[in-house]
Amino acid sequence: MIFRLRRSQNQGGDYAAGMDAYAKNDFETAWRELTPLAEAGDPAAQYQIGLMYALGQGVVADYGDAVYWLRLSAEQDYADAQFQLGVIYVSGQGAVKEDAPAARWSRLAGERNPAVAGANLDLFYPNGLGVPHDVQEGMAWYRKAADNGHLPATAAVGYLHLTGQGTPRAPKEALAWLEPAAEKGYASAQYHLGSMYAAGEGVERDYEKVVHWYQAAALQGHITAQLNLGLMYANGQGVERDYAEAARWYQAAAEQGNTAAQVNLGLMYANGQGVPQDYTKVVQWFRKAAEQGNASAQFNLGFIFSNGVGGPPDYAEAIIWYRKAAAAGNVASQVNLALLYVNGQGVMQDFAEAALWFRMAAEQGNVTAQANLGRLYANGQGMERDYAEAARWFTKAATDGNASAQIQLGRLYANGQGVPEDPIRAYMWFSCAASNLQPGEELNTVTANLNMIAEKLSSDDIRQATELARSLRSDGKGQAG
Repeated sequence: MIFRLRRSQNQGGDYAAGMDAYAKNDFETAWRELTPLAEAGDPAAQYQIGLMYALGQGVVADYGDAVYWLRLSAEQDYADAQFQLGVIYVSGQGAVKEDAPAARWSRLAGERNPAVAGANLDLFYPNGLGVPHDVQEGMAWYRKAADNGHLPATAAVGYLHLTGQGTPRAPKEALAWLEPAAEKGYASAQYHLGSMYAAGEGVERDYEKVVHWYQAAALQGHITAQLNLGLMYANGQGVERDYAEAARWYQAAAEQGNTAAQVNLGLMYANGQGVPQDYTKVVQWFRKAAEQGNASAQFNLGFIFSNGVGGPPDYAEAIIWYRKAAAAGNVASQVNLALLYVNGQGVMQDFAEAALWFRMAAEQGNVTAQANLGRLYANGQGMERDYAEAARWFTKAATDGNASAQIQLGRLYANGQGVPEDPIRAYMWFSCAASNLQPGEELNTVTANLNMIAEKLSSDDIRQATELARSLRSDGKGQAG
């Protein structure tokens, strides 16, 4: 039921009954019991009514009414209302963003209950939400709450010292705050302390302690600690390599929705490391990560479906996942998606669409995409034939050692297409290609081209071309990595 209350003629009301109903999500009864008390001036009831307006509990969310009731409560020094009013002003919900009122109400709340309201308030200070960006002010509130034994605030002070926010970066000072919070069982402090030992910040690098603190946090469900612990077991870092243990921790994080853990767990099922090889589970975990937007998982799914890993190929499904990853900037997906358009696999053959995806990858430096884009320009597929543009893309890929581009560039120089005819340059590029190819038909063709061009060159020309090719290779260019 949706209803709205601001004024009532009810004279009764039972706060305990109202709060009991609220705890049971019986908002109609909560409103009936609390509203008369709020109208009579009870600050706790006013706060609760304001909170229900803010959260849309039993009414359509209305921050204007929330501010009305919270202000009545806050003006009676009710700390929770002061804090909540500060939150609403800070976030600009139902009130004009007024830094001074937000800061005033929030500070009042903190002064009344620094261990709770102060610690919560400071979640806003370091991020500058609605109040002047002032990490030092946030640090001051964290310290007040920490002095009252608030472990999250204690850890927050340590983290700010560790990262240098609002204070000079001081790992040793961070250690002084994080260590007691970690020893008292606060998972976030345990994780950050483990990370300090991993990086050797403020302490000597000590992987045994990394494992100790990551495990302490992981056992409490800290997702990143679970992921990192899985990585340590997978890599044998600080512990004996144990793929089964790695898979156990990856699964713990994966079940909480961590996409990196889902991808890593999928890879373990693909490789049969620590778990039986099972492509059904590979797809299951990759899909969970892919549906959350993880581009690596989307690429992996595309690869599985396009190559028929664990089953027959499904190019239409591959297209779906490659496209998602490609749109997110995943270069390998852009290349593979373009190749599917070139070959008409899962889609109608479309060279223009292929060129679009090759270009995206080529502009990010992918040599396969550069070589293929050059080929489309040279053949006039999906665009007007343009040998000069073909030569430009072939040169980029050829310089990075792509043998196919080197062959094509050699042909362009031999025929004077898009570049001045230059048999010396042609010989140079064919020579580079020959050094990058394995014995076979393609190498035989390149060798035949070299012999044919050599007939037009003097011994000095051949020496010059050979030296140019050698110079490219010695500079790490013109040679496959």
